[in-house]
Amino acid sequence: MRTNQASDISKNLSIINELAFSIGNSLDLQENSDAFCTLLLARKNYSFVSLWLRNDVLKNGGDTGDATCVYAYPMVMADSVTLSVDHPLFTLPADGKAVSYSAHDAEFQSLIAEKRILGGAYALYPLGDYGVLKIYAQNRDEAFSSEELAQLHDVIRKFAISVRGCLSHQALIDEVRERTLAEKRLQDSKNALQSFIDSISEPAGLIGRNLSNIVANAAFFRIHAILQGGTYDPGTHGLHSPVMKGLTDGFTRVLEEREPEIIEMEMGNRVFEIHLTPVIGSTGEVNAVAFFAVDITDKKEEMLEQLRKSERRFRELADFIPIILYECDETGEVTFANQTSYSAMKADPRLLLGPDISLVNLVVPEDVNRVESAITEVASGGRIQGMQFSIRRMDGTTFPALVYSSPIVREGKFFGIHGAVIDISEQVMAEEALRKTNLKLSLLSSVTRHDILNQVTAMLLFKELLADTIAAGEPVNAEYVSAIFDIAETIERQIIFSRDYEYIGMEKPKWQSVSSVVRSVSQNTELSALTVSCNTGDLEIYADHLFEKVVFNLMENTLRHGFNASAVVVTWVPDTHGGGMLTFADDGAGVPDEIKKRIFDKGFGSNTGYGLYLIREMLGLTGITIEETGTVGRGATFSLTIPPGACQDSSPAV
Repeated sequence: MRTNQASDISKNLSIINELAFSIGNSLDLQENSDAFCTLLLARKNYSFVSLWLRNDVLKNGGDTGDATCVYAYPMVMADSVTLSVDHPLFTLPADGKAVSYSAHDAEFQSLIAEKRILGGAYALYPLGDYGVLKIYAQNRDEAFSSEELAQLHDVIRKFAISVRGCLSHQALIDEVRERTLAEKRLQDSKNALQSFIDSISEPAGLIGRNLSNIVANAAFFRIHAILQGGTYDPGTHGLHSPVMKGLTDGFTRVLEEREPEIIEMEMGNRVFEIHLTPVIGSTGEVNAVAFFAVDITDKKEEMLEQLRKSERRFRELADFIPIILYECDETGEVTFANQTSYSAMKADPRLLLGPDISLVNLVVPEDVNRVESAITEVASGGRIQGMQFSIRRMDGTTFPALVYSSPIVREGKFFGIHGAVIDISEQVMAEEALRKTNLKLSLLSSVTRHDILNQVTAMLLFKELLADTIAAGEPVNAEYVSAIFDIAETIERQIIFSRDYEYIGMEKPKWQSVSSVVRSVSQNTELSALTVSCNTGDLEIYADHLFEKVVFNLMENTLRHGFNASAVVVTWVPDTHGGGMLTFADDGAGVPDEIKKRIFDKGFGSNTGYGLYLIREMLGLTGITIEETGTVGRGATFSLTIPPGACQDSSPAV
């Protein structure tokens, strides 16, 4: 018995020794694996062996999450050649220890990756962390014992080392081959590059990281040497001249920032545009800077002339447009404004543009927060479409406006805001005038209807009294007849008043020159007895289209009630808020204090009783108020208070 055991041990040692000597005789993976694996099958009477390696240790191994069968013998039994690294073939051998499973074990079926496997046992030997050697014995009923697995442990470990050596050897061969090929390609590239650079008529080339190792064409060296008096050192391939000193900062920026750059430089009496582009190597570092220079002297002069023409056209167009156009930088400082802006803002161009003026300075305090929010929105890429603000002029007056603005974006960066400001003073005042007109017409309709019905009722009463008198055979009562005529005249006056009142607000209010209106009215023959003087300058007011009738009625009122009045003086006194006082003063008897306010009531007066009432209503449409402020015995003075926004100076802005 002991003799048999000794014989088995001797036999196994001989096999292991033979297997050990079969390993490493070749650095080719297939040859090395074939020498070892075929001997293993022959000496141990196994049926199949395969070598599986993870793809991450194989060159061009495919998905790193898989492993590949790089060797199998006999190959005819191989079925699957790719498995996931999560397959039991790789997960069952734990902690670097070999394992074995027979057909009786549950794990056996999950390990089958070969053809015609009906029974037997598998032995799995891990090869470090990069592969597995899989052995299959068909004529076994039980799994490999731990002693059997241990017998092959050392020799398979040696085989694993040889596999790693084969992989390293192959990698070295591939690297040498690739390096040789790369050197050839590099030389070919250099030759092609030099040929390409030489074919360029403009100065061009490559400069290394240390601003040396220059590859350039003859045009560059000619420009460098002749125009700048520079020198070329063949030993260091370096350039030394003012040109290089001027370009050094540009080259350095391109090397550090890895972004192309264009530098404009004067060389002699010519201007060149030098394009610098980083040359990035396979390691991701910038190895050199490619450059080429373009003579842009003529083009630049042409572009400057085109730019000047374009700027003139833009300025002429911008100044022609009757709305405010502006631009500001990213901080909100105004950098451009058209001619309309100066007149609308009542500003000297030197004051409107400058570091002290920004958008927030050009609105009323209540709108500052909204302007700041709007600037933030536009800076984020948004647009302002018709947002209403109260704009503050340089003289402190204000006006309502709709603002439209959008961002100025250059090369993807926010540079500022451009926009338009539309003065909607007239629109706002017209809307208010329309509202007042509709309200007054509604009231007029109701009041007039009521007044006329009252008069008709009274007339019918006198008619019945007169009819009763006639029926009784009595003489006609003259008082009844007179009362009926008086009532008829009253109705007539009410209808005429209604007609005149309807004209108020029928048309949109408009800007009117006070001096022109006064001059036109004073030429009326009905007012020839009056001497009229006007001291309003270039004043314009925003009033109902019947403003001329207002002026006529005021002067007619002087003739009718002024008792020997002979002159009217029209005067304008502006206030500090953008409004002012327009007065019509005569040299008549004046208005008693007790009726100063009543003279504007409807129906008050010795004539129709509607003149001053209509004047007040006409003026009120645009917010103008009127009162009598004269002194009895010195003449009447009608003072019109013009609110801000309803008056302006029509003289050209300085």
